[in-house]
Amino acid sequence: MTVTEPTEPTGPTGPTGSSDLRTRLADVRGVVLDVDGCLILSSQPAGDDGATLPGAVGAVRELRDLGLPVVVFTNASSRPPADIAVSLASLGFPVGPDDVLTPSVVGAETILHRFGDRPALAFGGSGVVQVLRDAGVTVIDPEERDAARRAEVVLVGWDVGFDQKRLQVAAEAVWNGAPLLVTSDAPAFATAGGRTAGLGGFIANGLSYVTGRSYEVLGKPSPAAIDIATRRLGVASSELLVAGDDLSLEVAMARTAGGVGVLVTTGTHSRDDADAATEDRRPDLVVDSLAEATALVRAARTGVTAR
Repeated sequence: MTVTEPTEPTGPTGPTGSSDLRTRLADVRGVVLDVDGCLILSSQPAGDDGATLPGAVGAVRELRDLGLPVVVFTNASSRPPADIAVSLASLGFPVGPDDVLTPSVVGAETILHRFGDRPALAFGGSGVVQVLRDAGVTVIDPEERDAARRAEVVLVGWDVGFDQKRLQVAAEAVWNGAPLLVTSDAPAFATAGGRTAGLGGFIANGLSYVTGRSYEVLGKPSPAAIDIATRRLGVASSELLVAGDDLSLEVAMARTAGGVGVLVTTGTHSRDDADAATEDRRPDLVVDSLAEATALVRAARTGVTAR
């Protein structure tokens, strides 16, 4: 097993030398796992044609056997969580619909909390619109009459049909005062074919440019995402372990939460990237597979040295 344990100060609580890191791993009470580049690689973010990464299925099972609650959290908003859960379960992962989080889930809870039953203008496929409606959000279709005038909030997700007409409706809603939310503004995702350009962030940045208004990100690593994940797991944010392939998403989420951040080098970022990362994106661990991280968690909880 090849594991990098940074010796410089990397965590919100101070230096994370080997002894301190083992203590922090032993104190983990809940786990957030990325999907693309951590569990699987597919043709599209959280796609239904995924191939499992080595050791990933066994790693998730072992985390559950250790008594740790696990959620998988993808920034992809192209599919509903239930569909993602079916795909992952078909590959052997022990997950169900309630174990899958997406930014649309965060968006639904955020909109209901802040806006109640006031209408939301949503851009995206079933991974956005269906999730919002199933949660009880009043959703306006961009094709509806007076959609821009009626909208109290705008949510942008993975919308492959976003054209000039939709841009105009969204811009008018924002000009009218509707806050602009986006599922994710990550520039790219790890897929089987390499990096795939992020669509939601592209749209949101365009809307921000057109309207002169800023947007709020709901997916990883946002405070809203941390809040939903910790509530779903039933743990404090400092008790989280967040593992994924992206320093700017999963590792940054862990650092913001005060938990343990693990970079898995099977997707977007490498060990060299981790070495060059700024402090707010510096991982506590760099591993070449999720199984390696799981072995370290097991060793920390049982007092046995990982090999």
